[in-house]
Amino acid sequence: MRTGVVLLLVAAALGCVVAPAARADGDPASDYLISQKVFFPYDLKVAPAKQRQLVALVDEANRAGFTLRVALVWSSYDLGSITSLWGKPQLYARFLGEELKFLYKSRLLVVMPSGFGFNWPGHPTTSEYTALSRIHVAPGPTGFVDSSIAAVQALAKASGVKLTGTASVKPSSQNHDRLVIVLGATAALAVAVLLRLALRRRR
Repeated sequence: MRTGVVLLLVAAALGCVVAPAARADGDPASDYLISQKVFFPYDLKVAPAKQRQLVALVDEANRAGFTLRVALVWSSYDLGSITSLWGKPQLYARFLGEELKFLYKSRLLVVMPSGFGFNWPGHPTTSEYTALSRIHVAPGPTGFVDSSIAAVQALAKASGVKLTGTASVKPSSQNHDRLVIVLGATAALAVAVLLRLALRRRR
């Protein structure tokens, strides 16, 4: 009886831990950007310092009143179940804006190797796309992030906001999802161990 109660409690805890990660059944960015300002793909292998540079810049922009969230889409895998929008950053930006509109309705930048997408519900985006047209997405993971940094700076500048890019951010701030996954895996292992113990006792 005691073992059964423990199993129920662990299972409930597991559900609470993995729920945020499990929500990403469509496009992961639409779930991640509800609470975070920058979505980094798991398959984008770039130095943590480079990631922190982009996160710090976006944080600085938001503190300056230039509300912005950024989705980096490195491969079709990062689109989840909507791979048909791979290579179409402008269309995906509009799609992502619709996904987020009930919780976030401001500027949204999408970066793909093929280019940039921008969405801002209820606002014209001509000037933003003009600014982005001057930036080329560089090859390679580091070039990809550097181009994203340049895009954020260009968008802010087009709106009269000058960013210094010198702010710092704690390494843990953009590792939230990775921590959730680790905790989920740990909880799943605990459930497996307890189930095995329960089966042994029944024998």
